[in-house]
Amino acid sequence: MAGAVSALFLLDIKGRVLIWRDYRGDVSAVQAERFFTKLIEKEVDPESHDPVVHDNGVSYLFIQHNNVYLMTASRQNCNAASLLFFLHRIVDVFKHYFEELEEESLRDNFVVVYELLDEMMDFGYPQYTEAKILSEFIKTDAYRMEVTQRPPMAVTNAVSWRSEGIRYKKNEVFLDVVESVNILVNSNGQIIRSDVVGALKMRTYLSGMPECKLGLNDRVLLEAQGRATKGKAIDLEDIKFHQCVRLARFENDRTISFVPPDGAFDLMTYRLSTQVKPLIWVEAQIERHSKSRIEILVKARSQFKEPLQQMWRLRSLCYLMPPTLRFGHH
Repeated sequence: MAGAVSALFLLDIKGRVLIWRDYRGDVSAVQAERFFTKLIEKEVDPESHDPVVHDNGVSYLFIQHNNVYLMTASRQNCNAASLLFFLHRIVDVFKHYFEELEEESLRDNFVVVYELLDEMMDFGYPQYTEAKILSEFIKTDAYRMEVTQRPPMAVTNAVSWRSEGIRYKKNEVFLDVVESVNILVNSNGQIIRSDVVGALKMRTYLSGMPECKLGLNDRVLLEAQGRATKGKAIDLEDIKFHQCVRLARFENDRTISFVPPDGAFDLMTYRLSTQVKPLIWVEAQIERHSKSRIEILVKARSQFKEPLQQMWRLRSLCYLMPPTLRFGHH
């Protein structure tokens, strides 16, 4: 089991403690001064960019947002990546409550900040980091918890990203696949490296606690089922899932099974290392006629398939036509 955080500090740009929360009692506020001294020493070294500082048996992990440092101190062997992600989630929650995380917003809302820190971490272990769930029982207008209000069910069950009792008259799911193509071309026009970075973006408006399943034309799955993969399968790399996805199910049969959050979220991101043909090829010719005159000729050529080219021309035509004209079928 990964180690626990001893304390969490919020410092201003000069290293002064704005707020700190002691979780285990084995560090003191003096650790903030020692951390900032070591941080200044790191900034002198231009090759040192890691967000970790070690000093006298204490490990400090930190991030900076605007004029505020968020820092954890621990005497145990902690999971650095997990804690850095937790610090970024703290920033997201504070921005949800205060619009923007700055020194002034912390000073004006220190009571709410302590309440949030108590709920988001318990005895040095991260707990709940979903702003929607936290906002259900920590009210910003009251600046304190209401004693008579019960915590939402999402805090006490295994699905912390979704509340129970959600109801819609019409169940709807929207799925968008957004991909960007990255291509590196040398001076001779040859493609050196190309890859595709994609994301599955979802918007769900479903009642209750639904379990959704999604399958992909993944090469690993098709080969395991003994099905032909020529021209139909892809090799997914660097896959990252939302926390709602059941990873054990995906490792077993490559099925994406999940109970989705309510609203918009990124289900997964991925990367494809494949040879990609540029969608638009741009060529430039430069001619120097004199010291004060230069001629640049730029040619852009689309390399879409023919149906896509026709859709592109039709869309461009619609943008150019006056708004009073309409397309119709007779």
